[in-house]
Amino acid sequence: MSIYITFVKEDGTKFKSPAVPGERLTQVAYQNDVCIQQTCGGAPSCTDCCIKVSKDTPDDAFLPIEHAEKALLGNVFFITRERLACQCIVQKDAIVYVPDAKKMNSFKKKK
Repeated sequence: MSIYITFVKEDGTKFKSPAVPGERLTQVAYQNDVCIQQTCGGAPSCTDCCIKVSKDTPDDAFLPIEHAEKALLGNVFFITRERLACQCIVQKDAIVYVPDAKKMNSFKKKK
């Protein structure tokens, strides 16, 4: 079964990437030239890789939020739909919104 993650920039630009169950969202992004800022290297401790999960994405598209992520973001996922990309373990197709390019260059240009 093929799994795809669709990354969406704030300007509406979309990039669909293949994924393997068990991969972290940051791995899927980097393997497909989608840049998600990260300072802590996946510890988690910085929240730089905060993304929003689309309401069209099933709640079980990623493994559930664990303690370290809850400690940083709070227990309001069902309101904010925010997750840390470094902690999102892919299970099913998903659509995620990446931060505005003002904060970072969300999509690298291919040579």
